[in-house]
Amino acid sequence: MTQPGAAQPGMTPPGTAVEIFSVEELLGLTDDTLVLWTAQGLTGGGRAWAGEDAVIAAAPGISTRDRVGVWARSPQAAVALAREVLPQLPRSFRPFGERPLIAAIAAAVPGLEVVGHFGWMDARETSPAESPAPWLDDTTGVNALLDLAYPASYARAGVPGVERWAGFHDDADRLLAIGALAWSSPQVALLSGIAVAPDARGKGLALPICATLAQAGLAERGTVALMVEDHNTTARRVYDRLGLRHRPVSAAAFT
Repeated sequence: MTQPGAAQPGMTPPGTAVEIFSVEELLGLTDDTLVLWTAQGLTGGGRAWAGEDAVIAAAPGISTRDRVGVWARSPQAAVALAREVLPQLPRSFRPFGERPLIAAIAAAVPGLEVVGHFGWMDARETSPAESPAPWLDDTTGVNALLDLAYPASYARAGVPGVERWAGFHDDADRLLAIGALAWSSPQVALLSGIAVAPDARGKGLALPICATLAQAGLAERGTVALMVEDHNTTARRVYDRLGLRHRPVSAAAFT
């Protein structure tokens, strides 16, 4: 049964933010993976709202941030909905989405500034791993490898929301390459924490790690996604080979 006031496709009045109370309603409004990930299945604090030609989802503590995912057909539609939704959330929540949308929202909402640019990549089908990476029953060494190879990683062993790790060891049982599924929503599995030891780079370890994670994520959730820094062209080439599509996105925060 639809809750009173729930959004209906094509029925959202202009200038009115209508809260969405079910995943089915959300899927009827958008298939945008960024929003579907940020909504977190409307559980654990996940919420979503619809406006005219726009949808916003928010959830606390995903990929170490309180996040607000934005989808809209135009910057104007994004601004109209954001002006209604953002005041309902603590100022720790950071909107992110395609760059023109976030730039427009930051320009229209007092105190909000664009604080970063990166890429959102996703796929509903990826290339399988020729040599799948094993799943790690023991995560000893994961954080040490991240400290060495990817200290900025949000995913860490033992961090809430990080689901499981895959990785390769050398003959001396030293971790060489790792990656995780983390903070996934029911519709979107997120790849995170992908790192290769400096002395093991160039040996083709990243691709099977990512392919293993992606195949598991697709089987469980139907879609996979990840975030990638603009400057990380090496990682981007791996993700391109898997078949993930790239979108430039931005994040904004209250200062």
